Amino acid sequence: MLCAAACLLFSQQAQAEDDFFEPTGLGMGGAVRILGVDSSAIRLNPAAMVGEPTYLSSLSYSYYPRERGHIFSSGAYDSRTSNFALGTNYSVRNFEPPFDPQADTLWYPVSEDASLRDKRTFHRWELAAAYAFLGRRINVGLSGRVLRREYELREDTMKFTMDSGVVFYPLPFLGLGVSSQNMIPTGDTLYPTRLSTGLGLRLPPVLKVAIDVVFDLTSASKPLTDIHAGAELRIMGLVSIRGGYYSEGRFTQNYVTWGVGLDSERVRISFAMRIEAGNLDRNLRDDITADGNRILNSVGIDMKF
Repeated sequence: MLCAAACLLFSQQAQAEDDFFEPTGLGMGGAVRILGVDSSAIRLNPAAMVGEPTYLSSLSYSYYPRERGHIFSSGAYDSRTSNFALGTNYSVRNFEPPFDPQADTLWYPVSEDASLRDKRTFHRWELAAAYAFLGRRINVGLSGRVLRREYELREDTMKFTMDSGVVFYPLPFLGLGVSSQNMIPTGDTLYPTRLSTGLGLRLPPVLKVAIDVVFDLTSASKPLTDIHAGAELRIMGLVSIRGGYYSEGRFTQNYVTWGVGLDSERVRISFAMRIEAGNLDRNLRDDITADGNRILNSVGIDMKF
């Protein structure tokens, strides 16, 4: 009975869970679908894995105070051994969004008010493959995703879907691409079917600039258009400074991001912060500061070979 009543929780607009980025990508506003700056490419555009010959393995942790959210992620891909690349990524997200039983449910047992909590655990696992043609000038990729969602107040679910992408390099420093996410519809507002297009500029080892235009095809009666944009400046081949911006839900949610990193030839340590700009029109947590509801922090380490 409680589970049925709690369904009202999920009628509110939700941000797309595909917009989870590793720290390097987050610092650049999530604009990773062309250049594939870190293992975020595995879940956003598998074709971006083979833009450069690399073996990359990564670990990261992100914390979002507004949801008491913890995200642990690990991934790896190999585009160095040959033109054929394989990659995999696993992440688990434990979180508890702000929740008021009297406002967010139709019915609840008064005696258990204090113990009624909206705790959730989401698992996602991706397996991706890509191939590079013509000296990595034309790259194609395909990936599969398993989504496992576990709830305190709702029935658990499991879904499968797929992504695909193509990236072209008409010039060695300029990339253009198209990608799709969740081609098999999930029927889930957190994982909408999306079509993305974008471009990236890379001038190694100093500068990377990228922009993605993302069309959400299933969350509303008409497609929603959003933008991810960012840049990375590398100083003395060791310190990276990143900045970016991205939007969700047709610019109803807007985020400014920044990040820093220490990059050596083999190891990259990155920190990134996401700050929500504008009015916060969602449930907020009153046990933290107002600014604490706006900020997500992420830290990670990448090993490169």
